[in-house]
Amino acid sequence: MSAARRIGGDWVENIDPSSGRAYYANLKTQETSWTWPEDLPRVEDDAGATDASDWNERVDEASGRTYYFNKTTQETSWTKPAGYKGAGGDGAGGDPSTVKANWQAREDPSSGHTYYSNVVTMETTWTRPACMDEEEGGDNAEPQAAAQTATDSGAAEEQPTNVINATLGKLKIEDTMDETIKDSIGEGDASALNATTSSASARHAAGGMPRDDHVNVDAHTLLKMVTDKVSTEDLLKDIGDKEFVAYAEKNFNYDRKGIFGMKTTTEKITSWKGGRDLIKTSLITLNDKNLQGEAVQCFRNVTGFMGDRNSNKTNMDHAYKLLNCMLVSIEDLRNEIYCQICKQTKANPSMESTLAGWQLMILCLAAFPPGKLLKDYLMAYCAENIREESPPQVRQYAEFALHCVPRITELGPRRELPTIVEMEACKRLQPATVRVNFLDGRYIMMPVNSWTTAELFKEMICLRLGIRTMKPFAIFEETSNEEERVLDPEERILDLAAYWTRLQNEERSKKGRGGEIEQYKFVFKVRLFLDVDQTDLAAVEVMYIQASHDVVESRYPCTPQDSVTLAALQVQEEYGDHPGGECTYLTGKIGKYLASKYLEETDDETELEAQVLKLYERLHGYSQQEARLSYLDVVKSWKIYGSSYYYVEPQNNRAFPHEVVLAINAKGILVVDPDTKEYVQEFPYREVVTWGHSPNSFVVVTGNVVRQTKVYFKSDQGKEMNTIVRAYVEHMMAGKETADFNAEAES
Repeated sequence: MSAARRIGGDWVENIDPSSGRAYYANLKTQETSWTWPEDLPRVEDDAGATDASDWNERVDEASGRTYYFNKTTQETSWTKPAGYKGAGGDGAGGDPSTVKANWQAREDPSSGHTYYSNVVTMETTWTRPACMDEEEGGDNAEPQAAAQTATDSGAAEEQPTNVINATLGKLKIEDTMDETIKDSIGEGDASALNATTSSASARHAAGGMPRDDHVNVDAHTLLKMVTDKVSTEDLLKDIGDKEFVAYAEKNFNYDRKGIFGMKTTTEKITSWKGGRDLIKTSLITLNDKNLQGEAVQCFRNVTGFMGDRNSNKTNMDHAYKLLNCMLVSIEDLRNEIYCQICKQTKANPSMESTLAGWQLMILCLAAFPPGKLLKDYLMAYCAENIREESPPQVRQYAEFALHCVPRITELGPRRELPTIVEMEACKRLQPATVRVNFLDGRYIMMPVNSWTTAELFKEMICLRLGIRTMKPFAIFEETSNEEERVLDPEERILDLAAYWTRLQNEERSKKGRGGEIEQYKFVFKVRLFLDVDQTDLAAVEVMYIQASHDVVESRYPCTPQDSVTLAALQVQEEYGDHPGGECTYLTGKIGKYLASKYLEETDDETELEAQVLKLYERLHGYSQQEARLSYLDVVKSWKIYGSSYYYVEPQNNRAFPHEVVLAINAKGILVVDPDTKEYVQEFPYREVVTWGHSPNSFVVVTGNVVRQTKVYFKSDQGKEMNTIVRAYVEHMMAGKETADFNAEAES
């Protein structure tokens, strides 16, 4: 796939992989269109088009790869422009990322996992590159798209090797639920072709989620659309006329130690310092001598990473040491690091060192924010380096850093050191890839970066799948020990992934490589069981997947008749109409459609199969959507439907057992006896005056303005219960306000 290219303003042009048609996306408003934007003048292909002679070849010093620079438009591209011949002719410019000989398999010393490194592009990935499996001289093999580290000027984004066709019906089928962390987190194949050829899977592929404006936009473009909601132009306006030197003049220590004790100049203190001559004290005025000593040591790591001085450590060793220190440091020392990087990237005679400095800047911005006083001036320094006179590679890194500063300022410092995969991706301005699982065993691979939060991640997935009603859904963390929790909206995806990696490495060091290590994964599923519009077919499908999963997993008490009815609807949804004659759809697979307790209570599974098939025959003519809606209608009639369960201990209430289950759903709060499964008490939301929580309790206040009753429950999940009750009540009140408004409008 070709990289997205800027066409003016906030618009980019890209190619829809399923149809080959060009479409247009606005990075600021997230609007997409098949037609050329009305507010942009169109340059005709045969008049005013860029001439091939305007292009020339250059070599990226960081990677050794050839890129192309347009001296008229200042555009840069890894892809050879149309009509350009160049000194090397048509045969020049092979892509080193697809050359088998350039890849080497290596072992990550911290985890013991094998990763792959490209000695030319310096790319690293957990997933074995496809070219390593190709036969020697396999000219007929389909080439893989290059993992780009630079794109058109002003659009620093990575395009995927293969684009996911974003319908749930074409997601990959998961071979096993017990995946290692490298498969869940590492970069992997982004294709999403169905891995089975059964008639049921073909039906899903044909009748999956509908096409949406965003569905066939590639995932990497979606990441940029969701993340970069403020344009570069707007950020530059916010900076105004600020300059980094103004911050230096006010905050730097000009009394440097020298032979004559003379003050230094602004130009000298803010410019590159090379060779073995290190700074003797901090750049920023720090009154604490210990902090001054730490600043000098940090400068050693900065210059070691950039290659400005000889070191027996790798640049990643220097980065890890620096980030590990900064995550627990005070604001002044964090500001010092950013100032040191600015100093070492200004007037640096080495392009390789300069780019390394900007890479370190990105790594820092992925981990901790600058202080409030430095923030705008750091952005001003980035702005200074995206001017036309700056080299294209520097402009690319500087513009990326410019967008990162407000992101990390809003998020604050992360909890964990980034993984090696994340750091390598940051250095190349590329996203990492994570795996998102669904309850029916399918999954997709999605790109994320260091600033992607759970809320943004959910938005990306919804847009990718074509879900319009996003509120009911959330990202969950699930473990191989069957524990789960919903992610906080501002929780960073890769920060959590790094936490999983650390836990696994610690566990592996205790148990050895042969020990069983707990696995973790991201799961996209329903959190709030709200009604969704029937025309939002993608949302209906996910709601159906959740319902059928919960029924088969016995999360709801279900009568035998309801179980048979739901099983028949599930078969109709999956296979379509009964084939007539003998049907073997359920042979050996009845457990996929009925809860295990019904199978345990019978000695003859064929009798259960016969009951389901008999009703299945009567569903002839039901479409896949009708089967899903009918299934949902049945489960929605249950009082317990959509409940989240919490084990709690009632306090000072003899009417309740010692331990009960609180079942919280869209209708209210149910108190359930865990032994008898009977409802001990019900609290409909219309009777709930207020509610609250503490670190070890949850309280519900019922009644009216005159008389109220408080019921306390001991639990360490009070915050989660409080959050989900608030979400349901706010949704209910919003619906009531809308209904009242409509009633007034009609009267």
